[in-house]
Amino acid sequence: MIHKRKKELRKKVQELRDALDPEQRKLLSARVAENLWRVPEFAAAKTVLFFISFRSEVDTLPIIRRALDEGKVVCVPCTNDGDKSMVASRILDLQQDLAPGNYDILEPKCDCLRPVSPEEIDVVLMPGVAFDLSGGRLGYGGGYYDRFLEKCSPRCRLIAVAFELQIVEHVPCADHDARIHNIVTEKRVIECPAACRLLPDLR
Repeated sequence: MIHKRKKELRKKVQELRDALDPEQRKLLSARVAENLWRVPEFAAAKTVLFFISFRSEVDTLPIIRRALDEGKVVCVPCTNDGDKSMVASRILDLQQDLAPGNYDILEPKCDCLRPVSPEEIDVVLMPGVAFDLSGGRLGYGGGYYDRFLEKCSPRCRLIAVAFELQIVEHVPCADHDARIHNIVTEKRVIECPAACRLLPDLR
């Protein structure tokens, strides 16, 4: 039952996100990035695992460039489609270190692999299709992040970046699904879960 509900919600929200005009998506992504840098835990983080955006996701490449310029240890996923696992690999140069990997998403080249221990990561920037105010996350169904997060330190902060249209009333979650600490959209920063205190609108 929960699998069916997830599938239906995934299809609905992805269609909404895909319908965004490319120029509007670019503008909204820039607003998301501005708000993300205002999150104290992200701004102060030394080591961050970013996801490389694809299709209609919030564009993370400008955020990654700024993080590199500011001297953060920038990691991105390197995935293994066989056992659905992933490794955090440090990148030093967006142009030189990456090439299309699984699902045509940019990943570190074989000769640019620089594994970083999950325990060293301060913040994981989480991808996803839909999120709710209690920190529920609907991913893409591969389970890569769920497996990886089991190895991370309890102090690691999980921050999602998403468009406002990806915020839904309720995401069907299983007990093992990771909960997000913050969701950053073009309009606000949502703190989860507990009282779901909303920070002031940042427009």
